[in-house]
Amino acid sequence: MRKDIHQILDELQTVFGAGAGCEGPLSVSGAGIRLTGVDLRPKLLPEQVAFLLDALSMFGIVTIPGQDLETFSLAHFERFANHWGAPVPHPNNFMRGGKPAQSDGASDGEIEWIPFEKRRVSSVNRAFPGQLACLAHESPTVLVVSNIKEDTSGPVTVGQGGSWHTDIEYEPLPIYVSMFLVHKSPVARGSNGSWVEGPDDPDTLKPYLEGSEDELIRRRKRLPLNGETAFADTAAALAALPESEQAELGRVQIRRRLNEGDEGWLAPLVRTNPRSGIKSLHSPIWASRPRVRPPVELDGMTMDESRVFLDRLESHVLKPEFRYDHLHAPGDVTLWDNYMTLHNSPPIKSNIDSLDDARLLYRLSCKGEPVQTLPRKDLADWLDAHISGGYTTPDEILDVS
Repeated sequence: MRKDIHQILDELQTVFGAGAGCEGPLSVSGAGIRLTGVDLRPKLLPEQVAFLLDALSMFGIVTIPGQDLETFSLAHFERFANHWGAPVPHPNNFMRGGKPAQSDGASDGEIEWIPFEKRRVSSVNRAFPGQLACLAHESPTVLVVSNIKEDTSGPVTVGQGGSWHTDIEYEPLPIYVSMFLVHKSPVARGSNGSWVEGPDDPDTLKPYLEGSEDELIRRRKRLPLNGETAFADTAAALAALPESEQAELGRVQIRRRLNEGDEGWLAPLVRTNPRSGIKSLHSPIWASRPRVRPPVELDGMTMDESRVFLDRLESHVLKPEFRYDHLHAPGDVTLWDNYMTLHNSPPIKSNIDSLDDARLLYRLSCKGEPVQTLPRKDLADWLDAHISGGYTTPDEILDVS
């Protein structure tokens, strides 16, 4: 159950001080809360962590603005992430079996971390010399999300945006929490009042597969136009259904697979948050990564039946009353619970030559149980099974001042 905002404020000021404030809910569905006056540089006290864990468990999205990018480092960010789960190295940042980790290399191949200067995103530092550079880091857990390229010789184009998904739901232990630290968000606005006018070809099915109903495609592609991240509240969407249907969905098991031909494993469609007791739909999408990961299958249904069933649910979740488009601002840390939300990336300008069009964020994702005190005490066997390379955050990051 989501608490009243006044109760949240009282609890917030008890643990973070009288200067802290809160705003919310941020969406018409009741999701999202903004916590102001919270400095994430110091090591957090257990009671502060407990408050933040409770807030996310109720609202699904928590944004903490105002971090000073002159002094708040990616080491501070990764230390903070450790409270939510074990930080997960992103496949863009390592080789597996001698090949890029997202290619067809052996899934049990030897892990080799790629230093920052050899990653494709290092071009960010060369695009606007003396004006903008990534925050210093080597950690393989930091995904740099940017539309900045060193070569801007081509024409400015606008992408289609991404597909609705949750992060890494296709592994036996899914991502629990993901988070952004915002460095730069686009401020340019065109004649229509938005940063972009939308995709160059709005009628294309990309990135989706053929066969979905027109209304579902329309809802999927109604994305924000100012560089926001689009969210859908799967807890509110579930709660809006008749109780009998909620009970039915609570018994549904989905077979997820990493690759075509895999036997896969069964996972529940409905999850219950252990802190708040709120139930939500976990990634009720037939093909969340079209042409990248295979579609999912419901236990006891054919693939065609599974698609009809899940397309109907996805269309329900993407109704306007469950949608929230989160506008980013520099210094924001924004977290979301992947069991309680879907999210999507917006149409984005490429080949930019102005900082007014720049979008630069850092993403971390976490697996496993949250903890109120650090360091984490994840077992080596668990890390080897669920975290690429058995990665753990080094002491110099946990002890950053």
